Formats: sequence, structure tokens, C-alpha cells
Amino acid sequence: LPRLTARSIHTSTSLGGGHHIEHWWGPEKSAGREVVGYGQSGEPNYVDRYDYWYPAIRFRNEDATIAPVREKEKGDWKNLSVDEKKMLYRYSFRQTLAEFEAPSGYWKVIVGTVASVIALATLYGSFLSIFVFAKPPPTYCNEYKEAQVQRQLVLEKGQFLGPAKYWDYEKGQWKK
Repeated sequence: LPRLTARSIHTSTSLGGGHHIEHWWGPEKSAGREVVGYGQSGEPNYVDRYDYWYPAIRFRNEDATIAPVREKEKGDWKNLSVDEKKMLYRYSFRQTLAEFEAPSGYWKVIVGTVASVIALATLYGSFLSIFVFAKPPPTYCNEYKEAQVQRQLVLEKGQFLGPAKYWDYEKGQWKK
């Protein structure tokens, strides 16, 4: 069994029909907040969730500002003003559904991070290709490739297949 300390609270609730629920929580989670339901997991904490909109405790602590409105709430709601209804809502919930569904702009952080990683990878690749990797062999140069084609044309003169077929030996240029 968990040991009771000065910081923990034990409550026991009988639901009738043989059902019994026990809750353990510290005062830092629910101090001053009214427990209004079971919540998503039976723990008295406040969480805004898309799939479960019923937190176990109210969002804000009960104070002198909301106490008279809570008493008025027990009567007819037609006597409550719009501002009082909004105050009741804001003391129970952190944000409205419209505020919860509103885009947060977090995609900008993701795009910025991806762009930064790509930029750093490009700089690192440039650094490696300039300072670390060996120079490419001379066979990669265009002058060498052109000289190789000229040698091939000289050696294959008179053949009817390959590059020699398209070379005009009299004019010294490619046939049109």
C-alpha cells in the first residue's frame, strides 16, 4: 500500500451497486480546483484533448471572483449575463474548441529545422569535396575526353559503325 504523507490525499468514492473508486493525488494537482468528473483516466488532472473533452477538474482555482457567479449559476441561467457565462466557461476550460483547433504555426519550426539541416549538410558536403576528398583523375576532364574521341576517330577511320561513321575526315568536323 502507498504510504500516506503530508503531501498526498486519499479519497474514496462509493458509486453504489458495489462499485468503488479510489483516487490518489498530491495537492499540487488539485489544490483549490473542484473535481467535476472522472476525467480520461480517473486521475484528477486537467488535459485538453481532442478525443475526450471532459477533464476531471476545473481549469482555474475557485476564488472570490467566481464564487458569486457559481451561486448565481445554480439558479436560472437566463439571469446570467453573457460575460458571466463566459467567465464560468473560462474558469472550467482553458480554451474553446475553436481555439484548440486553430493552427499553431508549429509547421514553421519544422520547415525551418529541415531547411537548416539541408543547408548544413550542403555546407559539409562542400567542405568535404574541396578540402578532404582527392582531386578527380584527369580522365574526368573535358579536354581528355575530347582527345580520347579524336584518338578513336583516327584509329577507327573507315569503319561504318561507331563515331567514325559521323565524322567528316575531309572537313575535320562532325557530319550534319
